[in-house]
Amino acid sequence: MRSLTVARVSLLAAMSAFLGGCGDSGKATGANTSTRGVIASASDCASFGPGAVDACAEAIERAVTQHEATVAHNNIESCESAAGAGRCERAASGKYRVRLSAFLVTLGGSPRAEPLYPAPAGTVGFVTANKTTLAASDHSLAFSRLATSVAEAQAASNVKGKKRSMF
Repeated sequence: MRSLTVARVSLLAAMSAFLGGCGDSGKATGANTSTRGVIASASDCASFGPGAVDACAEAIERAVTQHEATVAHNNIESCESAAGAGRCERAASGKYRVRLSAFLVTLGGSPRAEPLYPAPAGTVGFVTANKTTLAASDHSLAFSRLATSVAEAQAASNVKGKKRSMF
């Protein structure tokens, strides 16, 4: 299944960043608490506490499925006109859609994840499918190190006006 492969590749890519040390937030995650953050892979959830990686992986699978069902454009030009240069990917169907960049994950109760996409040019962060911007500079929402790196790379690419994908 393609979405499972995407999650596994994301997991492997994040392992090097994770093994470099994510630090300890000092927050205990209990069964009745809700933890929310922007991540780029399921392994980023390890800092949320024991068992969080499995819950994250399941939530991310659902978010990838949601992403794969997004509106597709017939050609790259149409997609980039709507989303911006270098922000689109080719789907298995041959159509184009905005590139999936990260996830907004909420753990506690029923874990859920929402697909996130590149932010508007010059913004270090991501946008939701509803066009809500989540800026890395907004400290009310935790960004994993890997998610921050992805957001910074996308913002730098947009500032330079490059049309190529970073992946």
